[in-house]
Amino acid sequence: MNRTLSLRRGPDYLGILLVLGILALAAFVGLVTAFLPWQFLLIFLLLPTVFLLSQVWPMVGLVVVLMLIFEAVPTAFQPRLPFGGGKLQTTDLLLLYLTAVVLMQAFWKRHQPLLAMGPIRFPLYYLGVCMITSLIYVRYYMPNDLALGEARVAIGWLVVPLMALAADTPNRAKWMLRSVCAMALLIAAYVTIQSVFSIRIMTGHGMVAILDSSGNSDVVRSVAGGGIYLIIFTLFLVINRLLEGRIFWLWGMGGALLLVAGIGVQFGRGVWMACALGLVVSAARFRGVAGMFKVLLVGGVAVGLVLSAVAVFKPRVAQAIVERATGIGNELQSGGSFGWRLSENAYALDRIESNPIMGVGLGGQYKQTASAVGHFGNETNYIHNAYLFFPLKMGLWASFIPFAFIAAFWVTLKQGVARHQGARADHGLCAALLGAFAVPVVTSFTQPEWADPRGIVAFATFMGLALLYRRFGDFRLPPAAVEGGATATRSGLFRRPRFAKS
Repeated sequence: MNRTLSLRRGPDYLGILLVLGILALAAFVGLVTAFLPWQFLLIFLLLPTVFLLSQVWPMVGLVVVLMLIFEAVPTAFQPRLPFGGGKLQTTDLLLLYLTAVVLMQAFWKRHQPLLAMGPIRFPLYYLGVCMITSLIYVRYYMPNDLALGEARVAIGWLVVPLMALAADTPNRAKWMLRSVCAMALLIAAYVTIQSVFSIRIMTGHGMVAILDSSGNSDVVRSVAGGGIYLIIFTLFLVINRLLEGRIFWLWGMGGALLLVAGIGVQFGRGVWMACALGLVVSAARFRGVAGMFKVLLVGGVAVGLVLSAVAVFKPRVAQAIVERATGIGNELQSGGSFGWRLSENAYALDRIESNPIMGVGLGGQYKQTASAVGHFGNETNYIHNAYLFFPLKMGLWASFIPFAFIAAFWVTLKQGVARHQGARADHGLCAALLGAFAVPVVTSFTQPEWADPRGIVAFATFMGLALLYRRFGDFRLPPAAVEGGATATRSGLFRRPRFAKS
């Protein structure tokens, strides 16, 4: 009877629809590959996959966004949608989508998303008010076509709430930290290979070019863009983990050497100086003033080993690195790019003085004629000094924005130090974050890191990791971990807790 009934059952509409859907998808893919560039195949196949995974695990989407922004996935393989005669940034869409996902999840779980951002939410509020005010000013009093373009870069700050809300368990926080470090190692490998073999892997905002045409035309400079800050943070963390004995020394030294090589092939004097300063800050926080020399010794050994290896295989590169490092004084005296930046600052200060309340507005020009030879003279609305960007574009009242972020980052780490003592006090991570954050703070005097998409995301990444440290302390331990009877007697960013003997 059952067999007779099954034979009389109607057609399987679900199976028919499934087969028709597969055929339609195959026909669609065939048409895409036949008439459109291959990048469209990535857009229509990879993007839906990332969106669906991000719906369940927002951290997956966040890691993908960071890989796209810092070019761990080279730009040549990044899908972009044509829009309005230009290209729509995929990362912006993903950041907005992920923010909507984590906010819905937070409200569903009855969490408080604003409190998850800690002190960092206050400078974000202030930045939003300044930008909205400037956009209104530009719209009605100084119209220009670049206002939304300069305002769009602020989307990168969404990384802060995304990281704070998506990495909501110690395991997820540990996974996020490891993902950032893995990206840094990959980018360091990219730039090192680019410089050694004179090839280009990072085709976006990274740069591969001869060091200079005068005496170093045979030396290739490879720039990682915003990824350099991830490299520096990971180097500081690896050094601290080596001294803590948390990682095998052979793997740790191998990673440190790769990261030092990634920093060296940048040939950026400003980055080198800021990195040295950041290492001092990290070492002082990690081991105190006395133990700082031990940390600096490990860093110096890594630099020496890299220079020795380079001198064997590429003697000219080693020579160029030494000449570049020892020629900082000559650069300051002779002018060059440093002199061009001083000229930019002079133009900006004149415009700030003429309109201190609202500045020239977002997207506005602050110089009409060339101020120097080369590309610097053609940049009439772009300024390298990130600290002058805010008063120049939005008025003197916006000058406090970067300093508010610096203060919020400091308070966040300090709260983490005070909250997590004993077994949960991850001094190595706290010190690495503090030192790495100091690097873009310093380079922002000559680079627009506070107003550049990759610089903003680097700052936001460090702030997000600081929020995770504030919440979980040592990511390896469960929230209710017993601290073994250790009791802290003092705390502070430059004071390690003392513990009573059990």
